Amino acid sequence: MLFYLLLATLLWLPLPEASRPDWAMVILSSLVYTLAAFATVSWVRGRLVITPAFRAATPLHIGFILVMAWMWFQQIPLPMAWVQALSPSAAEYSLQAQAAMGLPAGTYGYLSLAPEATHFSALLTTAYYLLFCLTLLLVDSRKRLEQLLMAFVAAGTFQAVFGSLSTLSGAEWLLFREKTSYLGVASGTFVNRNSFSGFLEMTLAAGMGLLIARLQNNRFTSWRERLMAALQVLMSNKVLLRSALAIMVIGLVMSRSRMGNTAFFSSLMVTGLIYVVIQRKLTRGMVFLFASLLIIDTVIISQWFGLEQVMNRLERTSMERETRPNVAHVTLDMIKDNGLTGTGGGSYYTALPHYHDGSWGGFYDLAHNDYLQFPAEMGVPAFLILAAMVLFCLYKAFRAMGQKRKKLYQGAGFASFMGILAILIHATVDFNLQMPANAAYFVVLMAVSLIAHSRSKAS
Repeated sequence: MLFYLLLATLLWLPLPEASRPDWAMVILSSLVYTLAAFATVSWVRGRLVITPAFRAATPLHIGFILVMAWMWFQQIPLPMAWVQALSPSAAEYSLQAQAAMGLPAGTYGYLSLAPEATHFSALLTTAYYLLFCLTLLLVDSRKRLEQLLMAFVAAGTFQAVFGSLSTLSGAEWLLFREKTSYLGVASGTFVNRNSFSGFLEMTLAAGMGLLIARLQNNRFTSWRERLMAALQVLMSNKVLLRSALAIMVIGLVMSRSRMGNTAFFSSLMVTGLIYVVIQRKLTRGMVFLFASLLIIDTVIISQWFGLEQVMNRLERTSMERETRPNVAHVTLDMIKDNGLTGTGGGSYYTALPHYHDGSWGGFYDLAHNDYLQFPAEMGVPAFLILAAMVLFCLYKAFRAMGQKRKKLYQGAGFASFMGILAILIHATVDFNLQMPANAAYFVVLMAVSLIAHSRSKAS
């Protein structure tokens, strides 16, 4: 029951605008906390056992706990002398805030420039960690691992269909309200097309992993055997899965997201090359699979749904026309002043005006670069811990791809590696990991890397 509730939670998360509104984040946290409470009771009663994957994740448990503890530390009142020693800029901000409210200079202050936002961010991060743990504990068999990846594919296919039909029909709606931005391009139930494309990058990776798990290396000696094999494929669920991938690629292209498309195809090519090298073989099935995605989808299907517009946007891209480089420069100044402690989780919107010289306009509550926003808000040490955790999972996914015996674990390793890599590429210019649904799917992919590796060793 807990496992299927976990799948239901994952299917829900992208629907309310990527769970970005405050009310949706509260639902996300409540669902995950409730599942974690039931899982704890099940463990106490002996109904839930600690899996090898959960034990193998010890470095990540430590990393998550350290980061969460730091986020809670950022939001508690500290003696002003401590704040001054750890972050002079945070101390100055605390004194200015107290003066603005007509309060006498206090004897305490906060490391976070927005303690309430940091509190909310810490609760959300705790939910991500619990989701990570639930995945490690509940996905304890081949069948459940396959069902988890299928849930990814189902969520991505729905988003692609909903986004494409909404755009093509002209009835531009998010699921719960009318769409007011990014009109004329697909964004699914997401407000932002780039976050939508980041979500599809991960669900496409899951679909690729499942297809790789189902590749067969049969040798045929006659045309009759080939014909029978082809008929079997047409009547199998491979066709349904392959169709879902095509639909998601169409949705990705219709988003007109430059980096979304770049990240997907780059991660596919890199992960595919790594897979071939470590497996030391290139079968006809693999050649057909990669060729169909890179040629049929991009040149034929996607051409009908706007690939040319994506290419035109890429050609027109100019750093001088973007305001993001200015935001990046300002964020680097924030990191310079708050490199050790950060400005506080979720505090970017509050911290930015103190560094903005007014030379550019626009509304920026996010940095449009996860590699800058995390160290700005969390501090460089916490960011390095998070980076090490992700690299650890990439290594585990790499190892899972290299095992020889069980194709499902090869495919799961492929899905995890490709999905994580795509988001890491996309994170250079966007904020996918600031979207709760995308961040949740990302940590589940991290868990999948550990599950695939630990179960492949045990097989």
